[in-house]
Order: sequence, then structure tokens, then C-alpha cells
Amino acid sequence: MALRYPKNPHFNKLKMRTPDYETWQEGCAHDPSILEWEGTYYAYSTDTFGAPNGYQVRTSSDLLHWEYVGSCFKMEGTAPRYKQGKGELQPAYDWCVTAQSEVGYGICTRKDGSMSFWAPDVVRGTDGKFWLYFCLTGYFGGSKSCIGLAKAESPLGPFKFDTLLLASPAGWRTPNCIDPQVLFAAEGKMYLVYGSYGLGLYLIELDPATGRRKDGRVYTDWIKKRCTFDEYFGTHLASGSVEGGVIHYHEGVDVLEKGKWTKKNYYYLMCSYGSLSSDYCMRCGRSEKPEGPYLDVNGNPLVCSTDLGTGNKMLGSFRWSENAPDFYCPGHNDMFVSSKGVRLVAYHCRTNWFIEQGMSRSNNFHYLYLGQYDFNSDGWPVMSGNRYAGEEIQEVTEETLLNITAGKFDLILFNQGTNTVKPLRIVLRAGGVMVGIEGSWRMYGSHYISFDLQGDEFLGVVMPAWIEDQNAAGLTITAMGRSSGMGLLLNSTNKI
Repeated sequence: MALRYPKNPHFNKLKMRTPDYETWQEGCAHDPSILEWEGTYYAYSTDTFGAPNGYQVRTSSDLLHWEYVGSCFKMEGTAPRYKQGKGELQPAYDWCVTAQSEVGYGICTRKDGSMSFWAPDVVRGTDGKFWLYFCLTGYFGGSKSCIGLAKAESPLGPFKFDTLLLASPAGWRTPNCIDPQVLFAAEGKMYLVYGSYGLGLYLIELDPATGRRKDGRVYTDWIKKRCTFDEYFGTHLASGSVEGGVIHYHEGVDVLEKGKWTKKNYYYLMCSYGSLSSDYCMRCGRSEKPEGPYLDVNGNPLVCSTDLGTGNKMLGSFRWSENAPDFYCPGHNDMFVSSKGVRLVAYHCRTNWFIEQGMSRSNNFHYLYLGQYDFNSDGWPVMSGNRYAGEEIQEVTEETLLNITAGKFDLILFNQGTNTVKPLRIVLRAGGVMVGIEGSWRMYGSHYISFDLQGDEFLGVVMPAWIEDQNAAGLTITAMGRSSGMGLLLNSTNKI
């Protein structure tokens, strides 16, 4: 059967920030989280300079093109109410409000009644409502933060405050209570992943009937020693300079062990490391239990004490050609599976393109990207290095791959370094021969592929894709090193 390729998606043109925020489309979408409801996809993201305060909401009918439709919270003109103690989110505001004299810079939640929201997550609750897990922080770079729950009858809101779930004081003596993400686990259990830098990522269990903490604990329980640190803040998942944690549970993942295919159930934890503006990247670990431990390909727990660390490196900064926008500092992602079974990573990505073109002095624009992921034969997620364009994962044989591509590919191999990785032009030939780089390759199973390169074996998959810098459909390969934990990406260069 002939392969089915995505058609030209005619992606919206990437735009710089302008005062007309309703035209931003995929632009300025920081920390995205995806929800599907009644045939429409919703993307929720951190508010960005120039947009109304209170989380941006975008919608799409195809996961390819996004339009701004509003804000989760209607914050315009509400500052006086918070100063009077009568705001809708008053408990969150009261916890985070910070005087200028306390820090002297970067105030996010001010005594004038203004505030800034951080990474959101929205899910459909068991009560039929939509549950928004939101967070505030006192100021950028501090741990004076809190996570709350708000609910609405519509995915567009307006969302009404329900309760606070977690709070952390200044001083980094506790987890930083921001970046909430819901995990739907086996046997109907529900959890919340959270945390950012400092002590790392944590997990608490939620009540599926209410969306609140299952244990009902509040901050004063810990302060007054009615519970322990672990009982209030939860299970420690990952250490150090990590943030944006998301866990997704997958049942029946195909794994090849000793020549036989078996099915396994895993929880996959993805998070982001590094500087937000220079070397941000996405890392991954997995566990057979929601509480962990989450380990990488080498059996190491996820930790980042500098801008580097452990965890499989799914995606870092790279570019396919000098003539196309680069993928710079990709991260803070969601893992989303559509009702049609399409597995996607939604993430924000910067670009230096506008700087290189002399159009801007800054790359502080965050674009909403989605990339399809699959599993290699070790059961590890591997992610396309192209924006999702509606492609389908299909059976691909070695003969088909060579006939379609003539074996011509651009290759990206990530490393622990922080520089933008650029492609190497190579050729794959029959018999496992590789030209342009020392190594060998082979295909097996339905669409699986293996490369022996630089003393490591990279296991991955082949799938159709829209290769944006070539403006053509083609084949893409994504793989993961079994010992290095580094991602490997290839795009065919022979136009179809």
C-alpha cells in the first residue's frame, strides 16, 4: 500500500509581538496545555506582555492553525477589588502579593492589585465542568507561589475560584508551587505534577470527584506540624533546575525483548531544563508507577544541578537549514493524545530568525508548536523534529524508504552541549551502508529503525512528515540513543 503523506498545511506565518494580540495566532504562546472538547482543540498558555492578564485561550479545528479567542479570567479593571480584599482569586493573590521593597525587581503580583499567571492546565472534570489548575508567583525567580483550582461550565470560561491546593513561601526551602499538570493514572486515580527549579518536581494525589487534594491538607497543617513535609508537598519526582513537568500514562506500549514483542504499561515524565533564553530543552524519564522512580535510558533519576543533567534529551535547539526559522529553546510541553489516537507534544519554541533578518533585537517570542511522537522498540517516546501537519504513522519498509528518499537525509544528533545543532548531509544505502558519517543502519518490524553511530545504538521510527524548510512532504526519522539518551533526527531531502 502506498504511503499517505500530509498535504501542505499552509501554517500561519510566524509573527512578532504586536499590540494587536488577537492576531498573534501561534505567537506568544508560553507554556501551552491542550484540551479537546466536542471537535475543537483548546490551547491554554501563560499570559505574555501585551495580552490581557489571566491566561490566553486559543482554539483550533485541525491542530495546525490556532486563533486567539479570549482569556480564562477576566482581569481587566479588577485591581481595585484585590486591593480591597474582594477579588475572585483573593486567596491566591493574598499569598503571592509582594511589596516592591521586598525584592526590588521583576514583581509579578503587586500591592496595586495586579498579578501575573504562570503555566495552566485544563481538564474535563467528573462533574461535567472544566477544571483549570492555575498558579501565581510573587515575583520571577522566587518561590513565593501557589497553585489553585478554578471551574467553569465551558472550556472558554469564565472560570470561578474553587480552592487553593498548594502554597510555598519565599526562600526556596520548599518546592516552588507553580507549573501544575494533571495526570490521569490507572484505576481511575488522579494526580497533580508540579514544581519549578529549587527542589524540583513533586506529585500529589487528587480526588477525581472534586479535583481537589485527596487528603484535604492545607498549608497551615504543615506549618503547625499536623503533617510532615512529604505529606503536604507530596512525592519527590525529579531534582534541581527542572520545570514544566508533565506525566502521561500509556498502556500496551510495544517493546521488543529478546527477539519477541511484548506490551508494557509506562508512565512517562517529560520536563524542561536549562536557561529559558539560551539552552532550554526537553527531557524524559519513565516509571511503572505514577510515584516513580522516573529513570532515563541509563537508569538514572532525572536531575539537573546546572544547565545540563540526566534524562533522555528529546529535543533541544536545532535548525534544519539557514533559510528557515530555527527551533530554539523548545520546552515546557504538554503530552496530548487526541480522540483519534494521535500522540502529540505541544510545546513553546523561540526563534532567532527575526534577529538574523534584522527585524528584532529579541527572541523573546514563544510560538505554539506541536510535534508527533511514537515509541521506539525499547518503549521510549521519540519525537518528530517537524511541526505536526496531520501525518499518520504507517508501515514503512526499507525498500520503500530507499525508493522514496534515494537515501538522502539531513541528520541532527543532540548532545549534552547547549549550542544550536545544525544538520549533516548523509546518504543511507542498502546493506546498512551510511555515507557522510561513520556507522550503519537497519530497519525491522513495521516502521522501526536502528543506527549504530559514535559507539551508541539509536532506536527509532520512520514516519511521513511535512518538511517545512523544503516546503514538501517526505519521510522523517526520530530515534533515541540507548546509552547516551540523546535524540537523533533525520529529514529526507529528496522531494516527493
